Amino acid sequence: MVGTDTTVDGTPAAAATRRARACLAPLVLLVALGLAGCGNSGVEPPKPDAKKAAQALAAGLDAQSHGKLDDAADRYREALKYDNKNKYAFYNLALVDAAQSNYGAAEDKYRVVLGLDPAYVPALFNLAIIRKGKGDDAEAISLYRRIVVADPKNAGAHMNLGLLLRTHGNKVEGNAQVRQALLLDPKLKDPAAG
Repeated sequence: MVGTDTTVDGTPAAAATRRARACLAPLVLLVALGLAGCGNSGVEPPKPDAKKAAQALAAGLDAQSHGKLDDAADRYREALKYDNKNKYAFYNLALVDAAQSNYGAAEDKYRVVLGLDPAYVPALFNLAIIRKGKGDDAEAISLYRRIVVADPKNAGAHMNLGLLLRTHGNKVEGNAQVRQALLLDPKLKDPAAG
């Protein structure tokens, strides 16, 4: 798979995902804090504990950025006590689980995130990596297809989808996906090109 440096089951997982995680943490924090401070549209009053959820999420992100994964997980669970549909808390709990090699728990949390937001690309991508690592190429292909629909410029998803399709005999579409990945990110290399 594309740009890899960690493993799920001896096969590489996406380094792009690792870089995205590092870049995503500050974004998630800003989004969470921004949402906590937003007024509502007059339809429904804000949750009384939205501020506490945002604070717990921010504390979790801080702990996670300092490698304190157990503390981070505790803060994310605290955020969920205040907002049990906080996709960022579930997503970050999944990242902690994956970092601790608890892939089954991570998978469960990614699925919760996707139940809350079916097009959340980071959860789709990470779940695809886990499913591929567990040998479920059919679901991984399905997840990568969802990513390229939600984010057509995601070169890593195009590449991984193309490589999986080739592996399963769909050379025409696989080659097209790989070509698209290379157009989007010329630094990528086609493993079949030798």
